[in-house]
Amino acid sequence: MSGTFRLGVVLRLRELAEDAARAKLATVLVRQREATDALIALMALEHAAEDRIVALGSVGAQAGDLRAARAGVEHAEQASAAGRVTLETASEALMQARAALADATRRREVVERLRDRLRASEAREAQHREDNVLSEIAGVRHARTMTSEPEP
Repeated sequence: MSGTFRLGVVLRLRELAEDAARAKLATVLVRQREATDALIALMALEHAAEDRIVALGSVGAQAGDLRAARAGVEHAEQASAAGRVTLETASEALMQARAALADATRRREVVERLRDRLRASEAREAQHREDNVLSEIAGVRHARTMTSEPEP
């Protein structure tokens, strides 16, 4: 039974590790969604800046206004590029968190299988001991009946 107890402790530790990996995955998933939303917003700003420069060009705006609009487009492009890097980093962290959860789940399942095998083995041993006791009782009864019968 001590083997089952130790496996129970190990199983509990593996379950805690799996829960921690699941919590980490949830946190990383939120960060990835936030990075996606931020990139979408940055790309919208970039498109708005490009639309502004097109609109200024069609109305014959001053050179200073066009320069400022172009600087706005460049800034928006840089922000979008930084947003893409942030999203790539968040996506990589998400993949790692998923792999960590899969590994933690696999480790827990291994301990569960070991625990189940140990329980089954202990049950087989108990059944074997019981069968031996019943066989011994049957043998004693048979011996008694054989010794109490007269010889022909």
